[in-house]
Amino acid sequence: MGWHGVFRRWVLARHYRLAREALVPHFFDALTAYALELARLGLPHAKEAVAALRELRTLPLPSFTGEVEDVFFSIQAQLAEHWGEEVAGAVRRGLSRNDLDLTVFRAYLRDRTLALLGDLLRLRRAILRLAARVEGVIVVLHTHHRPAQPSTLDHYLLGVESLLSRDTERLFRALGNVNRSPLGASALAGCPYPVDRRRLAALLGFEGPVENTLDAVASGDYALELAAALGALGASLSRLLTDLLFWAGRGAFLVGEGLSQGSSFMPQKQNPVVLEHARIYAGRLMGSLEALAFLNHNTPFTDLNDHSTGVLEPLTAALEAGEAALELTRAALEEGAFLQEALMEELSPEVLASEAVDLLVRKGVPLPEAYRRVRGALPGLRPELLGVDREELLSWMSLPAFLARREVLGGVGPKARAQALSRAKRRLKEDQKALAGLRARVRLARRWLQHLQPEEGQEGAEEEGQVEGKERQK
Repeated sequence: MGWHGVFRRWVLARHYRLAREALVPHFFDALTAYALELARLGLPHAKEAVAALRELRTLPLPSFTGEVEDVFFSIQAQLAEHWGEEVAGAVRRGLSRNDLDLTVFRAYLRDRTLALLGDLLRLRRAILRLAARVEGVIVVLHTHHRPAQPSTLDHYLLGVESLLSRDTERLFRALGNVNRSPLGASALAGCPYPVDRRRLAALLGFEGPVENTLDAVASGDYALELAAALGALGASLSRLLTDLLFWAGRGAFLVGEGLSQGSSFMPQKQNPVVLEHARIYAGRLMGSLEALAFLNHNTPFTDLNDHSTGVLEPLTAALEAGEAALELTRAALEEGAFLQEALMEELSPEVLASEAVDLLVRKGVPLPEAYRRVRGALPGLRPELLGVDREELLSWMSLPAFLARREVLGGVGPKARAQALSRAKRRLKEDQKALAGLRARVRLARRWLQHLQPEEGQEGAEEEGQVEGKERQK
């Protein structure tokens, strides 16, 4: 068949290139698992197909020439050429590209998401280590772009880590839906052979199958949910990066020399460009959600390219952007330095004005009156206008006293911060354990897939006479 040049360029060659670069191992995994299942059922030539696929995967896949339309048919052509039509045809029995492709895509997205989660956990670990190093460093935080109250740098970082821990939860939840196998759904109505879809899922390291066979090939929400989690992560990172850029602009955060660039014209400049590039990547993360939402909008509930090949490019780009944003942000924090004096430049009596209100209220002054008195004593909070002793006011408004009064759960008090750091470390350890478990499942499944013999489990071959070449046992 002669493909139109436009279709060849923008569809076939493009998809083949992506599959050849990223998806080939997953195609061989899925085909091998399916062939093993057919061999377990006793279908002719399925056992030979298992051996052929295991050998063929060690060889390079040809580049796109237009003779075949995709990687699946390229594998099929090589099986037929070297092992014969019967072996090549055996693995196709009951198999559709609908369930095969979506199994491959989900396995690929699962592995990329696991890698991204590893980067996210490393960033959280770096933030907690930094929080421990800068414990007690005072910083004036803003609300509505104006100085608000004192806090500590570790309290700020613990807040950011809490946000990123929820991004971790969102990604784990999205991964739970991605990590489901469509294999065995065939075109949409289900495989005509009695394959064990749970076993197929286990062979490929999935948590289980997508139960409904139409849902298995028609749903696009698995990709949309992943894009939403990635978009939320991008928003979270952009907020941290915006704060770091604000502090860098005031000289309160110095980016490492290997992560900054000078000016082509102004020799005094050393620009914190790593933060800008990280924020660019974070923005791309957020953009992926819109693309996936439109791919799901007004499409019929059936197998479509919109929800199969259509999701690959935007999600691949988003996952790459996520890895870049996370790695650049972590490098900036690990190689950078905060300057305490610059962080405290905005420290003044005004940012402790709420403490003066509290002091007056504790002395019996009604809160509205106390609020008016403090406003009238600004700037500088002159004690004579407040009606309190100067020494008492200074003692009450000292930074140690300010911090000590805030020992509530999650507060900026020294004990509260120490407890929060301990909880955050435990939470991170639990997430690391969960990620390690998911990775171990995939690794174990791949080893199992490589070594499992087709002879194992032949007991399913007699299933109600549905398997060719086997007599129903009376």
